[in-house]
Amino acid sequence: MSDIDPLIRRELQWMALGVLENKDLASIIVAKAKRRRLRRIAIVLASIFAVTAISGGIYAVFLNKSSSITIVGDSANTGATGSRDSAAVAAQQISGLISDYPITWEQSIGDLGAISKAAGLGDTLGGLTATGLKVQWTRCSIGVCPTTWILNVKNNTEDIVSTAPALMIYVDHGPLTSSSRPVTVTSGSTALLVFTFPEFAKGLTVSANSTWQWNWFLTVPR
Repeated sequence: MSDIDPLIRRELQWMALGVLENKDLASIIVAKAKRRRLRRIAIVLASIFAVTAISGGIYAVFLNKSSSITIVGDSANTGATGSRDSAAVAAQQISGLISDYPITWEQSIGDLGAISKAAGLGDTLGGLTATGLKVQWTRCSIGVCPTTWILNVKNNTEDIVSTAPALMIYVDHGPLTSSSRPVTVTSGSTALLVFTFPEFAKGLTVSANSTWQWNWFLTVPR
């Protein structure tokens, strides 16, 4: 008797007591047994659905966090791949000349290490085309000086370009200093080349009414 389904055992007990003597006990027992099985199946399905929904939610949160640190592509190359620096400058933000004070282009090179002519915005050297220049001015002994120059170059060729651009600045058309930035740019990609001039912070003497010029050119990679 212990192996009999509890529902069936209860119905048999009712039969013994004559409670359901005028009813079709077989159909009642079968119907109740079916309902009980269906209820169990529904509970199992609901549990599976709940577990699936929770798992999906956890995966979505993890995916969202992962996407927030995706490495940036060349179209936003800041010089540090994958940088999440809030002050990072995207390449598309530098187009044309951006400067708070007047600067002009200089046609002379003024550097014996140059292996190309002097170039400006829109010019192409060694497969790289200058598309933008941003000049950042900071306070110095004469008021403000152009301490940081960010040159945006793009590779419009179908090859990988490896070269060493340099930027020269001039005070009253006299060369101040220059430095090179070896770079490799894939086809169709851009790169930001940052040139700094610590001479200003060291107290370089420059007249307050001086004019400023610039150009860029290629040097031999070191």
